[in-house]
This record gives sequence, C-alpha cells and structure tokens, in this order.
Amino acid sequence: MPANLHVSLNNQVVFSTPVAEAIEIGRQQNDEPGPYCRLATDRDTRIIVANSTDTSFSRRQIRIEPADDGSFVVSNLSKAVAATVENEDVIEPSNQRTLKAPFVLIVGERAFRIEAEAEAMMSLANATMAPGRQNPLSTHFRSLAALRVGQEPADDEHLVEWLQGAMSVLQSAASSPDFLERAAQAVVNLVGLDTAAVLLWDGRQWNHEAVRARRGNVSANWQPSMTILEASRVQKRTFRHAPQQENAASLMGVQALVAAPILNPQGDVIGAIYGDRRQPPAAGNPVDITQLEAMLVELLASGVAAGLARMDQEKAALAERVRFEQFFTPELAEQLELQPDLLECKDASISALFCDVRGFSRLSEKLGPVRTFAWISDVMEELSECVQRYNGVLVDYIGDEMIAMWGAPVEQPDHATLASLAAIDMLRALQHLSEKWKRELGEDIQVGVGINSGVASVGNTGSKRKFKYGPLGNTVNLASRVQGVTKYLKSSILITGDTVAQIGPEIQRRRLARVRVVNIEAPVDLYELVAEADASWCQLRDRYEEALAFLERSEFLMATKCLGNLIAEHPDDGPSQLLLSRAVDALIDPDDFEFVWAFEQK
Repeated sequence: MPANLHVSLNNQVVFSTPVAEAIEIGRQQNDEPGPYCRLATDRDTRIIVANSTDTSFSRRQIRIEPADDGSFVVSNLSKAVAATVENEDVIEPSNQRTLKAPFVLIVGERAFRIEAEAEAMMSLANATMAPGRQNPLSTHFRSLAALRVGQEPADDEHLVEWLQGAMSVLQSAASSPDFLERAAQAVVNLVGLDTAAVLLWDGRQWNHEAVRARRGNVSANWQPSMTILEASRVQKRTFRHAPQQENAASLMGVQALVAAPILNPQGDVIGAIYGDRRQPPAAGNPVDITQLEAMLVELLASGVAAGLARMDQEKAALAERVRFEQFFTPELAEQLELQPDLLECKDASISALFCDVRGFSRLSEKLGPVRTFAWISDVMEELSECVQRYNGVLVDYIGDEMIAMWGAPVEQPDHATLASLAAIDMLRALQHLSEKWKRELGEDIQVGVGINSGVASVGNTGSKRKFKYGPLGNTVNLASRVQGVTKYLKSSILITGDTVAQIGPEIQRRRLARVRVVNIEAPVDLYELVAEADASWCQLRDRYEEALAFLERSEFLMATKCLGNLIAEHPDDGPSQLLLSRAVDALIDPDDFEFVWAFEQK
C-alpha cells in the first residue's frame, strides 16, 4: 500500500516524501547534497536528513521496505546508533523489525513517521478551477451554505466573517502588491492554522513566496509536506491531511495539513496555498482540518490565482511598454498598448530621417574602443532625445548612423515640419557635445542629415524574435541617399523638394541643387537647413539662389560673377564654393554642362 514518510525535528515536520519502494535514510555522504532531499541510487532511494558532520546519525541509518501484506520491514543499517520505535521498542544496530503503519521511529532528535497514503489525505470533490473559468466566490458560497445545512460546525456569523476575510484577499489580489503575504496571513487568521504559506511552482521545485505563523516567527526548520503539495499539483485538487486518531501517542509532532492549488488562466498549476495545524504535546483535542476549512483555503487560492494573473498581465504590459519606449515616445507607447493594431503593416505618408556621424572611423581610431563606445553612445543619446522631443519614432541604429521617422504609426499631418525641426535641434545639441568631447577629439562633432517625405510601407521590418518598427520603400531609400550627398555638398542638413512642399515658411531653407542619386533615376531638388538662420545667412541664401537661377538659364558668366562676389564675403560657405566650381566648368565647356548634378556614389 502506498505510504508517506514525514521527518520531524524537535516536533516540527521538516520533510515529507512518498514511500512506494524501499528507501534508505542517512546522513550526507561525499558528493551528495545536504538535507533534506530524495536521491535515486543504483541500490535504493536515499533520503538525506543530516549533514555529513552530524555524527549522531549514520551515513546509512535506516532502511524501510514495504511488504506485500501492507506492513514495512524496518532495518537499522547503522553499526553504532540504535533506533527507537514509539512504543519504546529498540531496534539495535544491524537488527530489523516488521511494523504496521502508522508508526514512528526515533533516532536522536529526529522522528520518522510512516502512514498509509489513503488514510492520510482526502481531496475535495471537484477539481480546482482556473481563474476566469467560473465565479469562485459564488460557487464556494453555495458549497459553504450546503455544508451549513449539513451541520458543519460553523454558525452564520462565522460564515460571514470568513467570507468577508476572503473578499479582502480577493480585493487585495486585484490592487495590492503584497497580496501574497495577505493571503498567507488570511489562512492563519480565518482558518485557524498554525502556519500558512504561499508557494510557487517553477516547473522543478516549490519556492516559498510568503510564510506566516500564528505565534511568533516561523521556525527555521519548517518545511511543507512535499507529498500533499505534489498530490495537489498533479491532480489539480485541494487536499487535506487527516491524521489517524486511534493512537494519540502516534500524533506527537504530526500535522494536519491542507494544500490548495493555484492555477493560471490556462489551467496549469503555478503554485499552492499550504497550511498546517499541529497537535500540541499531550493534548487530546483533534487537529483535523475540516472540509469547510479546506474549501475556504481553496477560495483564498482562487484569489491568489487572480492576483498572479493580474501581475502577469502587468508584467507583460510593462515589457511591451519598455519595448515600445525604445522606439516611441512614452505617450505613443501608452497609446500602442491600447491599440496594438496600429503597428500592423500599412502604407502611410511619412518623413524619413537618416543621420550619420562624420569621421567616425578616423575619430574612433584616435579614441580607442572603450572611449569610442562612450562617445558614440553619448552622441546617439542626444540625437535620440531630439527625435523624441519632436514626437518621432526611433527606427534603428546602424553603427554611427541613426534612422528616424514621422507620420506613423499614428498620422501626423505635420510630419515634415517635425522632422525638419528635429534635424535643426540636432545641430544645436552638437554644440554642447562638441564642447564636452573637444579635448579628446580635438575637433567639433559633425553630422550629415538627410530627410525625404512621401508614402512608405510601415510595419515590423524585423522578425518575431526581434521587433523593429520602421518604413520600407523608395521614400526611405531616397532619404538615405540624400544623407550621403551631404558630405559632397558640404552641408549638415539636406531635405528634398517633397519635404519642402510640406513645411511652412517659418523654417528657413536654401535651395542648393538639383541632383540624381545612385539607383534612383528621377532627379530631386535639395534644400539646406541650418541651426541659425540669421539676417546674414538669409542674405547669403538669396544671393546663392540668384546665382543658381543664372546657372539654370545657362547664364554662366553671370552665375560666375555672382558666386565670386559671394565667396569673397562668405569664404567658408561650402555650397557656394562648389557651385562656383560648376559655373566655371560650364563657362569653359558649356556644351558638356548638365544642370542636374549626378552622384555616382552613395
């Protein structure tokens, strides 16, 4: 007959395990874990109950083997330490006895009780329901009422008090972070148990999350019964332990136990509420846990299940929020939690921005690996702040390049303006960064920013394993090419004519050239943005665009004269220098001049 072994130390159960085959009990040997554990060996199943240094217990002390008639052959394997049966019968070293369950063996301070499993535990009639599959309170209320009619020893006032206490736990599970501790305390207070615990099952072992005792602190040696916990986990039912009553002496140090499983919404056991009630020495009062009390523990377990489900939902929402906030503003991340369908692939009118840090390879060689990481991280942090300050989406970081987007996942009618303002903000942020890193770099930090506006396909461009929300299509490709042109046109920010068409006059810009970029056949007009468009720059812009108009009309001499005078006053203006070079070439060989400037490289 299947049985259970309960190991007690100083009248406190510290370990429980089933006994279905021969077991050997002993102290820790070489390479064995410490107490309390169960090990499968080639010879027997070993139960470790003492450390290797505890010489009051032998390495191989007791062997218990079930017999066919339901009895147990108990062998004292020790050559020096005797074992005592509860009736004071001594099993000398190297001797054995045949005993009927239940019985207790005593070796030193430890007691070992064997009891039949069928006599030890009873389950409630119905399997525990997962949260969300029924209304636990109404179901249990009906069961409690039925038991009341069936003359369970509880009056109406006690029933109300129990239900009020249970409701308090259910309410805390919905709102309080310490609901596990409250649940353990409620089991002690409402059911009248000596010790109660909330344990969580991680797939391999039970972990104590909250333990409460009726009087004082929980004993350092306290351990729940693995037998009743495993029965509750495997069968998904609430079990209660019913100790034998016919022999009061055999109840010394034995507990009445209850374990109610905690299920997740899928019906899997993820934990348990466990409690015990101990038999005081020499006391004759029964310690049995009634069916009514077991049902109340199960009701509390349902409350804990609801609370854990809430915690899982909050953790999932937090993880989703953290994932979103890597790319989106906090406000947009919150909206996406409520409307995740906004992230589905769709066509949208957007502005794409590419920003590249100039001279990265050269500067990283000067800084070395460690300082390069610190520097580029500092730069990207500042640039990212500029994007999110203007409600943009951080699409990706590729080495020394950052990609951002406006216009999705929610519509932004002013996406071109926002992208342009963010780019200008980047130039202002670099002034502070350049001062911070000037000593190590020996020069100012410079970037090239390209912006283009148009329709793109937007969605998760990554995979199920790695989320990356961003745009795809010709609009994006052109923005990348425009960023590459910034170094040839000696400008920090270039935007396309499609972007200019969507921004207001408050954003000052200068038309620089009409170009054809790599792998894109249609020519595009490029405009420059600057951090500070003061009166001097506006005058420069007007005179530059006048010269550009002369060049467009093939008035090469006039264009050359205008640009010559302009450079005399603004010798550091890179675009004017380049345009003068082109005007001179056109003046020398007008038949070979192409107003559309073709770039063969990215």
